Amino acid sequence: MSNKSDVEQNFFAEIDELSADFSARSISAALETVEAMKLDQIPAQHRCGVLRRHAEYLYMMSNYATMKEKRVEMLENAYKKARQGHVMDPNDFECAKILCSTCGRLAEESSLKKKLDYGFKFKTYLDEAIAINDQDFELCHMRGRFCYTVASLSFVERCAAKVIGQIPDVSYQMALDDLLKADHLEEGVAENQLFIGKTYLAMGNLVKAKKWLVKTASNTTEVPVEQEYVDEAVAILEDKKLKAVKI
Repeated sequence: MSNKSDVEQNFFAEIDELSADFSARSISAALETVEAMKLDQIPAQHRCGVLRRHAEYLYMMSNYATMKEKRVEMLENAYKKARQGHVMDPNDFECAKILCSTCGRLAEESSLKKKLDYGFKFKTYLDEAIAINDQDFELCHMRGRFCYTVASLSFVERCAAKVIGQIPDVSYQMALDDLLKADHLEEGVAENQLFIGKTYLAMGNLVKAKKWLVKTASNTTEVPVEQEYVDEAVAILEDKKLKAVKI
């Protein structure tokens, strides 16, 4: 007898094959296919899978958007699809994960009020996803990045956040622990390397900060959002304090 995973893989085999190489062209083709699907005509057990893939393809395509407005629009649509799927099946780990990813990115890309609102929602979704699997690269990276962001909040941002909810008690060390764990789970990811470097920098460890920022700057990519991480690392390395550091 086939298990749930086998049944889902068979149902989505064709669409998953479309996006297999994760290129902009293949993801766009998969997105067009899933957008043409009518959810109320899909068997109930596969509806969460459709919504999750719809969210994933929108999220991945947003990485190729060079205009911030377009990127945010695609992320907001991805967030809505992922949230709909999560409500439908709270135990679907992949759906919970893409919900965290879209919510977290929106927290970074939005204005202050929305940033804080998405930030609190993100923490809730992240806790739910980590309860399912705490050995996942993306979740470890996202929690580390979240800790870094909260630890870096300005006085004004903290005051604004307190109006919405309780600010989590986090530190740069907590951020570093999660980011290094993420690197152990999957090495060579520019986004994670950048935040390790930035965390060491915030902690005053210039030698290790430069080491990780140089790693980030050495990455090559054709994905615009990933290039932004590389460019940010290059820009930070121009700081006089870091230029004087030998590694």
